[in-house]
Amino acid sequence: MALLIMMVDMTTCSIHMEFFDDLCPKCKEEYNELKGNIGHSVERLATYRAKNRNRRYKEFTEERAKKLYAELLVQYIKKSSTEKEAAGKARAIIRKQCRLRGIPFWSWIN
Repeated sequence: MALLIMMVDMTTCSIHMEFFDDLCPKCKEEYNELKGNIGHSVERLATYRAKNRNRRYKEFTEERAKKLYAELLVQYIKKSSTEKEAAGKARAIIRKQCRLRGIPFWSWIN
């Protein structure tokens, strides 16, 4: 069980609280975790949410979501067999970020 708790802790940058700095290693690590490079099972995600219920997330605007979607799409196209599959995976990550922040999905993400 201790291993499970260690895996749930998410990297956060204590310096850049309102934005990601592309030159900061901690911000890059946090960004990669948000993109889903470190997968969470349903149980681990529930544990993480309970532990960080009052956590303040960085702003996630539609503009920022579209930028992340474009970056994810390019990465998944390189790895996936089809563009449709890559687009689905990228949209799933955007939906996950919306759920974490308690914001509604944009129409283009459904």
